Amino acid sequence: MTDPTGRSFLSYKRSRRDEAALLIQAQHDHGIPTWQDVHNLASVPTEDELRRVLADPSTASAILFITPEVENSTVIREVEVPKIVQRAEARDGFFVLPVAAGGLEFAKAAEVTSNHLSAQNLADWNMHKVASATISPSLAADIANRALAQRIEAIHRHLPQGEALCVGLYVRRPPPFETGTALALDWSARFADKEAAPETWRDTLLPALERVAKTVRQHAPGREVQAFGLPTLPAAVAFGCAFLATSGLRASWRQIAPGRDDQLWTLAQTREDSGFKAQIMSKEPSARDIAVLVSIADNTEPVFAANQKNLPPLRALVHVVRQGTYPHVIRTPGEATDVALAVQDGMRTARREYGNIGTAHLFMAAPAGLAVLIGQLLNTFGSVQTYEHVTIDGSGQYKLAALLRPNV
Repeated sequence: MTDPTGRSFLSYKRSRRDEAALLIQAQHDHGIPTWQDVHNLASVPTEDELRRVLADPSTASAILFITPEVENSTVIREVEVPKIVQRAEARDGFFVLPVAAGGLEFAKAAEVTSNHLSAQNLADWNMHKVASATISPSLAADIANRALAQRIEAIHRHLPQGEALCVGLYVRRPPPFETGTALALDWSARFADKEAAPETWRDTLLPALERVAKTVRQHAPGREVQAFGLPTLPAAVAFGCAFLATSGLRASWRQIAPGRDDQLWTLAQTREDSGFKAQIMSKEPSARDIAVLVSIADNTEPVFAANQKNLPPLRALVHVVRQGTYPHVIRTPGEATDVALAVQDGMRTARREYGNIGTAHLFMAAPAGLAVLIGQLLNTFGSVQTYEHVTIDGSGQYKLAALLRPNV
């Protein structure tokens, strides 16, 4: 029986390695773990290992990247294609996404993959066609999105009613492969340490999150998402923003802290007084933007003040803070809910007090789970610019990260 949370096998000709790399990375962007020969094939006899991998229940699906060169590949035609078709014919959750690429028409793509081991003709399959001679990052993302939809649909059918979809989010290093995880968003290749370029956020990562949320809504209706991982704070806020509290999707975060059991942080948790309050300070009357500081693990104000010259003029400053020494500890899920709502209350109070505001600039020193909850509460704000705290020459600095548009 296929485990639908397993890996996606990529069948391709190595002369198309650059396009294959785009397909692998696009799947990682969307949370799909992969198996590719150049990364996963051990020092063992190739054909035997391919047969083993394609028979393994933890191989959940396959993308057949069919290009003209496949016609001359005995391994693809006589080993990979028959085994992939055999798995799909079992109808136990394994699926295959055939892609006619390299200028091939449907009939020719079926012809170059024909073999004497299978009576199946791929011309009869729902094949995806790429019109261009080579695929681009955007076309690779489209193929990954098609695989994502089938994967979530298969997992939704497989999971018992009421069980959550487990979704990992990893930024600074690749996640380990673990069955049972529906999606493991691996963005590590998109980052240099803690930073990704603004265009990477805009063109790749935020669209991937949007597709993930849309796919869960369409193909796993009513299913809760339980997230976890090692994100940066902007990535955690962006994840929460993809699962807005008003979207009808239910998402929580598994918060890990030393010396205690994991906690599930969710806006559904009853609010408990955390002691954190929003302090609001007027700035320039002619400005429209506001800055929002959330000081939990440390005081964000000194580094913010040192970098304020790089910001547009600000109408107001909202600082969510608690008396006492740092770091502060959020002890319960209810306290996490309270802090997130305090941030939302402070931002909304500033808007009522100062009128129509522009961009909210968000600076945080906080647990990832809190960042997710704050992201879920941004639904009434048109533009939220997040920042990543980086260390340069021993001093802190805030660098631009994801620009979120919750209302768009």
